[in-house]
Amino acid sequence: MSGDTKRKTLVVGATGGMGHAVAQERARQGDVLALVGRDRSKLLNVAQEIGEEYEEPGILTVDLADMEACAQCIDETVELMGGLDTLIFCAGVHARAGATDADLQSWDHILDVNFRSFAHLVRSCIDPINSSGHGAVIAIGSITSAFAGAGMNLAAKRALAGLCETLFEDVREFGTKVSVIHPGFVATSMSASPRLHSELMIQPKDISNAVSYILQSAPTACPTEIVIRPQRSPYK
Repeated sequence: MSGDTKRKTLVVGATGGMGHAVAQERARQGDVLALVGRDRSKLLNVAQEIGEEYEEPGILTVDLADMEACAQCIDETVELMGGLDTLIFCAGVHARAGATDADLQSWDHILDVNFRSFAHLVRSCIDPINSSGHGAVIAIGSITSAFAGAGMNLAAKRALAGLCETLFEDVREFGTKVSVIHPGFVATSMSASPRLHSELMIQPKDISNAVSYILQSAPTACPTEIVIRPQRSPYK
């Protein structure tokens, strides 16, 4: 990618801890940004914060459980930025329920937001990403292991990783990078617990650094999977 070409980046889940950090770092790196989230007021706050130092991002309010809205937001993003070459998917919801008492609507919602939305976004944006010649698709996964009540969360994350693995084979000859980042405990509201020291967790900035590493990797290499664990145990 030439030094005078700005990367056109869509950050999905930009109001969460990891997505916010990724958006800030991509702005610092000079990307043209569009930010996706469900809460418009939070999106505005993130965009205005970034705009105080860098080019202010465009924002798109999208319910990721609505697949038609996911496809439409890609059309709007391409129009807003005059193209698209990078998709960074940081969205996610979490709910704990065992197979014997799970609410099926809750399970469906987890699958929709954590996996199906990503699949629909990718299908809608992969052509412009491939045509750029320096495209990238990056998703935030998880190293969550199996435990009672985690079934659908784990299923969605493994489906995300599986799709990324095969997507790379589909698009590698276009020069498009496809990577999934699997972090352990990250210091966000989703991981907050009285049993954990947040200062010993992975920090959101660490995730944005991993994203930068992928995007800055040589055209002859693609870090298709990155696992990040806290250096020290965060348990109290």
